Amino acid sequence: MVKYCPNCGFEIKSEDKFCLNCGIKIESKSQVITQTSTEETVHPSQLIYQQLQQKKLNMKLIMVIIAIIIIIVFIATVFFVLLRGYDSRFIGTWTIQSGGGSTFTGTIIFESNGDLKTGYQGIQITVGKWSIDGSRVCLEYSLMGSTYPKICSSYSFSNGGNSLTIYDPTGGGNNLILIK
Repeated sequence: MVKYCPNCGFEIKSEDKFCLNCGIKIESKSQVITQTSTEETVHPSQLIYQQLQQKKLNMKLIMVIIAIIIIIVFIATVFFVLLRGYDSRFIGTWTIQSGGGSTFTGTIIFESNGDLKTGYQGIQITVGKWSIDGSRVCLEYSLMGSTYPKICSSYSFSNGGNSLTIYDPTGGGNNLILIK
């Protein structure tokens, strides 16, 4: 018959008063764990170790699941922005060089959230929304409480993406040329 310490699981002799491994006092025989058959007895410290290992495994699994969720949210956000029709080449502040049937000499700001702003002498005002529809840029103005019909025009980038031409949708040649 093999006996084990109830505290650490170390094998002890029946006459031992203290565990030679952890030093705990063995007060009675009822405290000692005995193994009488060939079946393996699991010691309480082994159970605690197994439970800790299971908790570690569960934590790893939870961390993997959280990482997957974060990746899915990131990918969904990127696709949402792309599906809404924004082109990152537009995003930023552009100086009006010429055209567009206007004598306005400020800036046009395409924001990543779809806002369209105009700026002049350091003041920025949201004037509408912008989006990409296939091969056309669409501008929807909303000024002084009035919303104007969406205007979609073809466009092209040149000069390494630093020049943007938005073509007159009527074909009248009154193109808007913007410089980054």
